[in-house]
Amino acid sequence: MKNSMDPLVSVVIPVYNVEPYLHECVTSVVEQTYTNIEIILVDDGSTDSSGTLCDEFALSDSRICVFHKKNGGLSDARNYGIRRSHGSLISFIDSDDYVSPDYIMHLYQALVRGKTDIATTSICIFREGEPPKEHKRDTAEFHVYDACEALEDMLYMRHLEPNAFPKIYKKELFDTIQYPVGKLYEDIATTTKLIDKAGKIAYLDENDYYYRIRPNSIQTASFNPKKLDLLDQLSVVKSIVQTKYPSAINAYYSKEQSALFNLYMNISPDDTKEMLEITDGLWNGIKKNRISVLRDKEARPDARIASLLSFLGPIPCRCVYKLVRK
Repeated sequence: MKNSMDPLVSVVIPVYNVEPYLHECVTSVVEQTYTNIEIILVDDGSTDSSGTLCDEFALSDSRICVFHKKNGGLSDARNYGIRRSHGSLISFIDSDDYVSPDYIMHLYQALVRGKTDIATTSICIFREGEPPKEHKRDTAEFHVYDACEALEDMLYMRHLEPNAFPKIYKKELFDTIQYPVGKLYEDIATTTKLIDKAGKIAYLDENDYYYRIRPNSIQTASFNPKKLDLLDQLSVVKSIVQTKYPSAINAYYSKEQSALFNLYMNISPDDTKEMLEITDGLWNGIKKNRISVLRDKEARPDARIASLLSFLGPIPCRCVYKLVRK
């Protein structure tokens, strides 16, 4: 669907070594029912055939623009795509994911309906090799959150995702905000800043974004100190929440507790000084938060369980956790 009043939407797709998934991703965007789009493929220094595939896609559809650049990471590729976009609206899709034909249409309609600068939908998570588990409804839930409500919902991990996707943004939001280059878990702090700047966000539960969990993804990879970037990004979130949205601080501590516990349990303990310092720091953070999380009736079950298990002490806590996970 296209009419002369439809604004141009720039769909930014960072690409890095995703040869097996790229065709499905790009095809799903090309087939959007909202057709006034430009598709920006940012080849971030791929060492497989992804870059060549991008060039081939561009020959088949004039809406596709390809940029090849030196590898700089996901955030750098997103920032690069934003700078080279021409649309008044921006949407991001990861190149190993794909979207439904109505993805952009639904997001745009939610943006207009909610009179907001950001709109989002829900995601369908699936592991590679398994079919997506969808939950389509006859009538999709629609809600407009103010900034405080949105941050509380996101930090309690209810409906709103902290990721760059599955969202549409007015491009002007990025005039003063960029994704942090060289960081893992780059989305959560940036999304917090964008929600703060926008003041409100529209949510439409259409389940239009298909998020693939790969065996070598950040979620499934073994621990390395770079994963502690999550705590750095959460500290940015905490500063914004404490300063401007203090009523959402309990939601922040619930999110932080889940993050600390997941990082702690992801570590294989050893006796090196660096790892001992990391594990001690994570454990102390868990103990610091546990009372406030247990008192919070809205806290996520995993955060409350982590807080309860922490009273057993480090070694028994690990043992019980492993038994429960089996």
